[in-house]
Amino acid sequence: MGKSEKLLMGAAALLYLGPLLAGLSGIGWVAVPVFIALFALWLVVMRPVQWPRDLARWTRATVVAAAAQVAVNVLIVILLFGVGRGIGGVAGFLPNIPPIVPVALSFLSIPLSRLLVDPVKLAETNQFLDDASRQINDPTYVPAVPHRDEMVEVLLSLPADSDPVLTADAVDAAMKGPQANERLAELCAVLDPIVPKNRALREAVILWATDPARHEAEGLHSAQEVAFDIAAADPELLHLFAHRGTALIAQHAALWTAFPSAVEVSMAVDPSQPAPLQAGLQKLADALERAALADGADEVTG
Repeated sequence: MGKSEKLLMGAAALLYLGPLLAGLSGIGWVAVPVFIALFALWLVVMRPVQWPRDLARWTRATVVAAAAQVAVNVLIVILLFGVGRGIGGVAGFLPNIPPIVPVALSFLSIPLSRLLVDPVKLAETNQFLDDASRQINDPTYVPAVPHRDEMVEVLLSLPADSDPVLTADAVDAAMKGPQANERLAELCAVLDPIVPKNRALREAVILWATDPARHEAEGLHSAQEVAFDIAAADPELLHLFAHRGTALIAQHAALWTAFPSAVEVSMAVDPSQPAPLQAGLQKLADALERAALADGADEVTG
């Protein structure tokens, strides 16, 4: 779980802390509607897809779903109130807390959550993961938005501080669905090696492409070459690719055809680079050359 996700969970916890603290401090049940309204306001702000601003988008299904969410929140608020009162009764102590404090805590959760997460991007990410999961289980499934590069766009919209390991899972999900080769080519085209953007996504692609557990992605024949291309302008990413790529070739030598050629890797070595990077690239180039010769290739230049 990334840092932003943990912070969001902390902000959301304030929403639930309010009614719990209100019950503990002995505030009357008359305050329950206030917290129900705050819970509903949190949904309006953080779930814009389920609570559209445009009245024309409120279909019967949308109304039913919204009503169900409110009903669940009513039960949660009442339960938290009851738990708070129960704790106070068992302890035999009701802290003297001004009523405004629990209300303020729940209200504070709303702007904090909104500052931490863009709800539109969050909805897009959730939709992307849902589409990817459904496509893996059902190859005939077509996403609701029929754009070929939809998943790539969602990957590109992920926060700059996204956890590369978790993002690698998202990349893996995208590359298991239909049109995986097109998406891989799209990523290669968008992640211009000269423009230092989307670094977390670049690192995630490298982690995904050099993961021994994922090296046999069905139908993909150039994942490692794409990872090399998008790392070219970043010494740290290039070193990561060289180190992990060498380890991958050691385990799966037949995969050398999906990598850039040994000559290409050797040409990436630059005297201005740190010595460990130069050594790592040369080690990868040597491993690729050996794998190609062992495979009976007439040429190792690619």
